[in-house]
Order: sequence, then structure tokens, then C-alpha cells
Amino acid sequence: MKLLMAGVMLGLLANSNAVLAQKNDVKAVIDPVISSLMQQQKIPGMSVAIVRPQGTAVLNYGVADRKLRTAVNDQTLFEIGSLSKTFTVTLASVAVQHGKLELDAAVTQYLPELKNSAFDAITGANLATHTSGGLPLFVPDEVTNRQQLMAWYRQWQPTAPIGKVRTYSNLSIGLLGLETAASLGEDFVTAMQQNVLKPLGMTHTWYAVPQSQQAHYAMGEDKQGKPIRVAPGVLDDEAYGIKTTAGDLAYFAQANLGLLDIENKFKAALNATREGRYQVGQMTQDMIWEQYALPVSVDRLLAGNGYDMILKPNPADAIKPSQKPRNDVWINKTGSTNGFAGYVVMLPGKQTALIMLANKNYPNDARVQAAYRILSDLGAM
Repeated sequence: MKLLMAGVMLGLLANSNAVLAQKNDVKAVIDPVISSLMQQQKIPGMSVAIVRPQGTAVLNYGVADRKLRTAVNDQTLFEIGSLSKTFTVTLASVAVQHGKLELDAAVTQYLPELKNSAFDAITGANLATHTSGGLPLFVPDEVTNRQQLMAWYRQWQPTAPIGKVRTYSNLSIGLLGLETAASLGEDFVTAMQQNVLKPLGMTHTWYAVPQSQQAHYAMGEDKQGKPIRVAPGVLDDEAYGIKTTAGDLAYFAQANLGLLDIENKFKAALNATREGRYQVGQMTQDMIWEQYALPVSVDRLLAGNGYDMILKPNPADAIKPSQKPRNDVWINKTGSTNGFAGYVVMLPGKQTALIMLANKNYPNDARVQAAYRILSDLGAM
């Protein structure tokens, strides 16, 4: 028995040493990049996760609240802005797998209050790919509740051909969230918690941060360095409302990369979100996720994540049938609120992901350049 216990202890020690060596190896690459980034962009704090087949490492930097001087740690909650959209399409894809939702059906099949409007000709797939005919980026200021929102949708008319132009829009993905919740017969947040967050074990992910977790909620900073957090708004949950940790986002990335043992229908739902549906310049539009064939230059990534792609309409060519998930691609998504910035990159062929969360909104260009350098130096490219 003593020999057996000694063997177990040696095995645990060896495994612990292997994990420590892996983290030290990752730190040697990531530390200088993040240190330079935080200095250049005046970022108070960051949490960075690297997911690989050999394990996940989470590295924390700086402070979660500059005034209180609380250090960022594994429990620190960051606003992730539009990265929330990747969860909304995941929920929609889960609903499809369970026969509750058809993405190629008209939106009005699930939201009959919009019948006899433009949405008789717009599908859930259009909403998930920003090809719904030019829906604007932001909810109009005069819309403050669901009744007003539905009235606004009923009177809206496309400004571009449906399925021919990509126009990035909170109103597009927000409506997909409402449609999905209606198909499941639940409110959106409950449906997300039961069908996505809970199955993935994401226990540190919230839409409304409860009082018991407020101490972990980072304080963001605006461009002038003033403290700020996201304010409640119409379609906030569906489009930009998640607060979470780098560790919880690592679970999401692991599931997408096939590194978690998950139920087959859930796996199929995740795979479907990464099917190529439209070609938009040199970027392939999946369900919210954006992908680029490897090898890819940093200049191509900068263009695809640039403000011309976010703020302007771009021609979109449908890929029919949809392109099955590929391994030889760089997949990414940025997310921001006024005081926070996030970036997720996945390299399916290497089963590798990088998650970068910060409590300051800084330019997409800087996120892309830092991520590209880290993944190149780690030999993942």
C-alpha cells in the first residue's frame, strides 16, 4: 500500500510539474506581448487564456479596478460585448438541433407579431450572418422597451437586397435571440442558462451580475480613463450583455475545438455555427464567427476586423451549400463595450484558442496584432 501511495504521489507531482512547465512556457511568450500592449493602450487589467490539447493556461495582469487596486484573478468578470453574439447563435443552433427552430424559415414564423412586415422575407440565417438587408448597428435611442422595438421592426424597410449585403447589426442578432427564445417557449436568459451555459459548466458567466459576484466584477475605463460599466438597454442580453471570466470562455473554446466531452446534438450545434455561409471579401462569414483561410497575413486580419467591415455595408456572396467547418482556418470575433474589450481566436487544426479580455476598450488593430504575435510565437500558426 505504501508503494502504491508513493506511486500515486509521484504521478500527481509529475503531472503538476508538467502543468507548471506548460504555464511557464506560455508565460514566456505572452508576458512581453501583453505587458507592451497594456502600456501602449493604458489598460488597467487583462486576463488571457490559451487553450491547447495539452491543457489550458489562464494568465492575469494588472488591476480589475484602478481606484481600489484589486488585482485581476481567475474570478474577475469582464464585459465581453459582441462576443456575446457567439452565444446567441449557439443557442439558436441548439434550438435547430432539437427541432424547435428552422433557420431558413421566415422570422415571422416564430414572431407572428411581425407578420406583414419585411421579416416575412427575412430568415434566421440572415439574422445570424448580418445579411438581413441593412438593419442598423444600434437600437434607436427612442426605443426603450419591447413594444416600441416591435413597432420599430414592423415599420422598418430593407436598404439593401436581402442576402446580398453584410451589414453588422445588434438589431439583427438581437432579433435572432428573440426568435430563438420564442421557439423554445422561454425567456432568452433562462433559455441560454439551461441550454448553453449549464451544459458547458460555465458557472462564472452572467447577464445580470448577482450581488454575490459584484466583488469580482471589474470596473471598465472609457477613452478618457473614467470608470464605466455597460448600462441596461433593449436587446443588451441578446447582442452584447455577457460578463464572464477568461476561464469560462476557455470552456466555450474547448467545446468548439472538440476538446470537451459533450452531447452529440450540442456538438453538432457548435459545428453548425462555424459553417461558412457568405464570402465577404477575403473573410468568410459563419454564424457570427468570422474565418480566414490559412495561411493568413496580419494585414488581411486587420482589414477583416477593421471599422469599414463593422460600420459599412459590404457585398456578400452566398456559399451554397454552406461550407462545412474547416481545420485550415483562423476563426475570430471581437467584442467591446464602452469600458471593456475582448478578442477570441480559434485555430481548429491545432485545437488552439486564444482569449484576451481587458477592462478598457482599445482598438481592434492592437488586439489582432497582439494575438497574431502570440499565436505565431507559440508555433500555432
